[in-house]
Amino acid sequence: MTVDRLTPDAVKVLRMLAARKTTQEAAASVSWPRDRVVGLARAQKGWFLSAETDTVSDPGSPDGTVRLPDGVERAGQLTFEIALTKAEASNDPKLRRLAATARKTHDELMERLINQHQAAAVARDIEQLQQELQAKQARHRELTGRRQPGPRVAEPSAPAAKVKRAGIRAWAASQGLDCPAAGRIPKTVEAAYDEAHGGNA
Repeated sequence: MTVDRLTPDAVKVLRMLAARKTTQEAAASVSWPRDRVVGLARAQKGWFLSAETDTVSDPGSPDGTVRLPDGVERAGQLTFEIALTKAEASNDPKLRRLAATARKTHDELMERLINQHQAAAVARDIEQLQQELQAKQARHRELTGRRQPGPRVAEPSAPAAKVKRAGIRAWAASQGLDCPAAGRIPKTVEAAYDEAHGGNA
């Protein structure tokens, strides 16, 4: 939709909406029913009307700013650019310095907005990939089945192991078996002890 197909009131409404005015405010400014403003907003490509804030935005733009139809200048945009261009061409050095500062500030602001938008987009992509990975892992577990771990045999506690070693040495001595009084007990002695006691530790 181009400007030659829009009435002056419609152009005013679009400019107000692009400036983040609510549909109610835009409707009141031209004495339109709010539904008519809503319909005009929804007819614009890329515009999203928030039911919560009653304002429009463009999720695809760096800072959410909507794009106006061809031929419709954003409110204040043309005035700012004309004033800045005139100041930059001025013979007054002070005015040129102010213009240069304004231009630099404007450019830095736009760069920050774009970077924030890109960072937010990357964060959304990462979150989506994580969700997809978790879903695939869950699906993989469903297809392959999770191996259930067998019963875990508890290791004897330190005091219990010490008592057992003492019992083995006493038994070995009573049986005339060669078993050192300290250090590692031979496996043959330990096996004989377990067999003699019914395999119980």
